[in-house]
Amino acid sequence: MLRLLFILLFFLSVLSVNSQSNRISGTISGLENENVYLMRLMGERKITVDTALTDLTGSFIFNMPESRDAGMYLIIKGTGKAVELIYNYEDIQFTTSEIDNVDAIQIISSVENLIYYDYLRLKSDNLYKVKVINAFIQNYPPNDKLYVEAINQYEFLRKQLNDRVDKLTSDNNLTFAAKFISSDRPIIPDPTLNALEKDDYLKTHFFDNVDFSDSMLINSTVLTSKVVGYLSLNQKYATSQEELENLMLISIDTIFKYASSNQEVYEHVVDFLISGFESIGFEKGLEYIANANTLNDFCENTERKLNLQEKLELIKKLAIGQLAPEFKVKDINGIDIDLYAIEAETTVIVFWASWCPHCDDILPIINNYYKKGNQIEVIAISIDDNEEVLKESLSHNDYNWINIAELKGWYGPIIEKYGIVATPTVLVLDREKKILAKPVRKEDLESVLSVR
Repeated sequence: MLRLLFILLFFLSVLSVNSQSNRISGTISGLENENVYLMRLMGERKITVDTALTDLTGSFIFNMPESRDAGMYLIIKGTGKAVELIYNYEDIQFTTSEIDNVDAIQIISSVENLIYYDYLRLKSDNLYKVKVINAFIQNYPPNDKLYVEAINQYEFLRKQLNDRVDKLTSDNNLTFAAKFISSDRPIIPDPTLNALEKDDYLKTHFFDNVDFSDSMLINSTVLTSKVVGYLSLNQKYATSQEELENLMLISIDTIFKYASSNQEVYEHVVDFLISGFESIGFEKGLEYIANANTLNDFCENTERKLNLQEKLELIKKLAIGQLAPEFKVKDINGIDIDLYAIEAETTVIVFWASWCPHCDDILPIINNYYKKGNQIEVIAISIDDNEEVLKESLSHNDYNWINIAELKGWYGPIIEKYGIVATPTVLVLDREKKILAKPVRKEDLESVLSVR
């Protein structure tokens, strides 16, 4: 009986130890009695998973339950102020006097982060020095002794960084840090190449170190930062907006070719590019992705794949030159509105909300043109779900155009039909209700409306 009780207590203690959660503890000097946020990184997406309050010393603790995924996390206090950490089911302890300064962050415990910050510091220092030396090399006589010394120093810095990456990744090959560091390794071209040759080299070798087959990279900024870097590299020599856009499209083809080695990675990259192009109003890029993607080549019908396919079909349907989706609805005064029955030369559809600060910049511009007449009709479709709040907002403004409010937030039938994910969203239609433009910036909106 005593033996059985001993065995039972032993296993209970083992289970208790194994079920204990890990924790992230930190101290941020000067941050007393303030909230800090733990956010999970998935590319550029930041998902808040916990909040903690610092004590009088600036210390705080986040408990990490077993269910919490491994990957890259941010400790955030204020805009642009964050400590980046790799969580891989181990306790993490750090201290810092400056939350957004890599050099000020001291990792006290965590193998993953000791490795990672060792790399980040050397990378930051060496790339800065390489940039300075490169500028010197490009403008200094090559036969001079100082030129040779600069070349040698450049090569030393390049080799030092590569050797450190090799050692960190080989000595710690089972860590997530090794995966991130290996794929993040910078490509540093030969110092004797001229600027154009260096860019050509970078274009050819930019993704040499990125393991697109490793879906773990999704839980970091490695993939997205590489994609952004490659897109930027291919824009340097554009002499016109059209050439810039065409170079972007060529870049998309290359990115898709590399990303196609893993379905999850490919979906992640497609989603990232769509979100990015939507935010800058790059319609040509969105349409190109909608037609050039190869999601159908992957056999597994994941939820994300199906959502992306649906989004891409909507992009095709709402492309410049397509007819705007029809809707028939009552406005806020109970009057029947039929989009295709409107006879104006130009119809502006604007999706907005009373709580949207950017709408306060866009709506007055539209109103100025609306008041001038010129055969312009405006249909303002509100995202609001509170009728009183909406009517109060309208009462403070002189918007005497067609106002529609489904009062279902983001889930109104028209909102979903047009795939609206942000306010304000503006579509400019011609008399036949073909989409002429989808301006994002105020300047673009004014440019489109000024010729109507």
